[in-house]
Amino acid sequence: MKMLKLAVAMLAANLFPLASMALAQAPTPADVAVIDKCLKGAEESGGFGGECVGLVAHPCLKEAAGKNDDVAQKKVCGERELAIWTVKMSEALKKVLPAASKDMSKAVADSQKTFAASRDRFCIIFDRIEPGIYPGSASYCRLRETANRTLSLIVLGVAVNEH
Repeated sequence: MKMLKLAVAMLAANLFPLASMALAQAPTPADVAVIDKCLKGAEESGGFGGECVGLVAHPCLKEAAGKNDDVAQKKVCGERELAIWTVKMSEALKKVLPAASKDMSKAVADSQKTFAASRDRFCIIFDRIEPGIYPGSASYCRLRETANRTLSLIVLGVAVNEH
């Protein structure tokens, strides 16, 4: 139990910078509902949920493209959905860690320690290329990377809680 509390504390510390960045553009309850509805549908159909990534950001990106292709607004679009996936990741971890074996919890905790830093080192590349190549630049990259990681954690949470 002590190791679990330590793992949760370490994960929270690693997610804090991500959470504070994501709060720059808070999602609306309607945004959260769009993602929740999609994830519920994916769960019911046995899907992974990959189709749920971008459901909030894409309409926002389209709108920004219509407004003189506003790069700053595109970044906000990515951050808005990133905030949702950041919360979803935290929720998924709370389901995985207590139910997983000691070895599995350690593996998840260890990988989470480096996740945000690795993601950010990779995604910053998209701020250095021509705007429009990857809409929302690094913000959108962080959204996609975080969402995909979260989807894997959701699946893992289901698996470890079945037994």
